[in-house]
Amino acid sequence: MALRVCRLKEKTSSTTVVENPSNPVVDNSDSNELDDHLLRLIEERDSLLRTGVYSRSDRVVADLDQQIRKAESQRRR
Repeated sequence: MALRVCRLKEKTSSTTVVENPSNPVVDNSDSNELDDHLLRLIEERDSLLRTGVYSRSDRVVADLDQQIRKAESQRRR
């Protein structure tokens, strides 16, 4: 699972065009990729929660929640 989360993090960083290092901006041509990425993050988080082994307070789930929020904010731009 951790390896998959790392891959998702790498995918997120490859879909941004950095104009200002402190404020990454998503290229509009990647909006479908971003939607797919967001969907995968949500599915991964929900899958972990459904196992009953993880809760929202676990680090891996909290990290996925953070990535989901980030992807949602980039999608709105």
